[in-house]
Amino acid sequence: MMGMYSFPPKTYFEIASFFYLLILYMISFQDPGRYVRSSKLFRMLELNMLLALVASILTYTFAIPEYGTPLAVCMLLRTLDSVLSVTSSRSFTLYLHSYVDTSRRLERLTIVGNVLFYVYLALMLLNIPLKFVLWYAPDGTYMHGTLFVPIVFTPPIYFMAINVLILVLQLKSMGIREKVSLSVASFITLLGLIVQAATDGKLLLSLPFGSVGIFVLYFSLETADYHRLLEKNEKLRIAEQDAVKANRAKSDFLASMSHEIRTPLNAVLGMDEMILRETSADRNIDSVSAGRIRSYAENIRDAGHILLSVINDILDLSKIESGKMEIKPAPYRLRALLGDISTLIRVRAEQKGLVYTQTLDPDLPDALIGDELRIRQILINLLNNAVKYTDQGEVRLEVSRKEQSAQTLTLSFCVRDTGIGIKKENLPLIFGDFQRIDEEHNHRIEGTGLGLSIVKRLIGLMNGDISVSSEYEKGSVFTVYLPQEICDTVPGTDASAEEAAPDLPEERAFHTPDCTYLLVDDNRMNLLVAKHFLDELGGRIDTAASGNEALEKMRTAAYDLIFMDHMMPDLDGIQTFERSLTDPRNINRDTPMIMMTANALSGMREEYLGKGFADYLSKPLDSKELLRVIRRHLPSEKMEPAN
Repeated sequence: MMGMYSFPPKTYFEIASFFYLLILYMISFQDPGRYVRSSKLFRMLELNMLLALVASILTYTFAIPEYGTPLAVCMLLRTLDSVLSVTSSRSFTLYLHSYVDTSRRLERLTIVGNVLFYVYLALMLLNIPLKFVLWYAPDGTYMHGTLFVPIVFTPPIYFMAINVLILVLQLKSMGIREKVSLSVASFITLLGLIVQAATDGKLLLSLPFGSVGIFVLYFSLETADYHRLLEKNEKLRIAEQDAVKANRAKSDFLASMSHEIRTPLNAVLGMDEMILRETSADRNIDSVSAGRIRSYAENIRDAGHILLSVINDILDLSKIESGKMEIKPAPYRLRALLGDISTLIRVRAEQKGLVYTQTLDPDLPDALIGDELRIRQILINLLNNAVKYTDQGEVRLEVSRKEQSAQTLTLSFCVRDTGIGIKKENLPLIFGDFQRIDEEHNHRIEGTGLGLSIVKRLIGLMNGDISVSSEYEKGSVFTVYLPQEICDTVPGTDASAEEAAPDLPEERAFHTPDCTYLLVDDNRMNLLVAKHFLDELGGRIDTAASGNEALEKMRTAAYDLIFMDHMMPDLDGIQTFERSLTDPRNINRDTPMIMMTANALSGMREEYLGKGFADYLSKPLDSKELLRVIRRHLPSEKMEPAN
């Protein structure tokens, strides 16, 4: 009978699959670069497929009782064929899971699959004596039980369903080549399983189709050069995620720091202004006591402004790093700018017993186009540093031109001092973030080390340059070059070099005796400060310590202006504002609401206005800015001229 035997056609197909998969398996060991996360699982998958193909070839070639094969051997081969086929499906799922789902978000599905696999193994072992899945009748007829399809095909179909789910959920994190390769391999293998199950195991396509899928995966994904690229992309993706998280954490820190520091600072500066006003010349108070109180108040004010300057430096650095710092050129008067700077710096220099001088090339044009605010910030920062690090002698600002054409001019600002100087080895470090050099000698001098970093970055944004030369313990020279456009070529008078603009007292230009204001803030001191500022305008001032209390007041009284804090523990300012717009009992839905907050990060004003607030005030409150906002939003008939 064996002489009449011939291999069935499907056996040739499986033999071909076995040999090219064997070649692929051997090639994979010759690639020295494949020691990566998926290589071991991929080789395990190849090995399982090879064993499954061997079992299938032996089963469908020799498990034939009519050719003399014992029934026990036939039964063993049939069982082994089924088990190794299911094992191959499980290996493919483990490989795919490791390759794609690196975060292990879908690991529970694999655990369920493992439980299903071990239950399947137990049932197949029980089948050998009990014969409820597959068996051979005494006459040699191969038999399928009613549980054949559920037991034999449920595990591999479950594994392939998991594969499809993993692919769908992880598509966004994969490149186009990974998407195509894994999808094609999964589809081919799943198709073979479905066809084989639908034909009750008569048309054997799962193993040959699975080997085709492995062939696709190897030459698409598992080659060394491409996998190294994938690894590099994976590292870059993780680094990008870490950078985004770090940037978000920094922004959150800055927002929190801004609020937590500005809130008490608002109370400090506000109470200081109250002391100064209560002890002004027109108050009936003992002159000695008044002088002492004013001295205390001036110390508070100086300390508060130093703290505010530190916060502004940190926020400026954040703006520059995030690309939100904008240079806004506009016409300005050079001599007026220098006059303002001279007034400020001379006072600070004289308090330390220093001489401050300022010289200006008389032929320089006065009307220029540039960012006056940032130029002022750069010069004040450099001059303040010069005063801070100089104990005796002088500080000098020299303004001249480096070069000039018909329409443009490069200004040269040279800041000289006779201070402690900078050691030669420290010169490359002075423009770094948070750099404080020579701490042994400078530990008593206040500062964050941000000033010069911000100066250099601002100069860079204006296409300028800065250089420094210094001799230790003898002094330093900082030279700044800034290109500017010329607006008027007629030289101005040198009025700014030594003249100071008079410090005019603040004037109340209007009163609002018929107005009603609502102040909302959970901080009692902040309410007191804001209420004091408004008291001098006249009118009625109501306060609320929470968002819910504010909503109650808006239902019972009409207000001309509402000032709303942002960060409150109950309802925050934005939530209170949004609820007020939809509250049918609110009689102030058309009342301008001003956001009054310590959240002063870049872009916050635009964000608040975009949400519908009429205006924005940052803390610490500036009384002049508060008056400007009130004037902007109150109708003229509500304001009366001040006496």
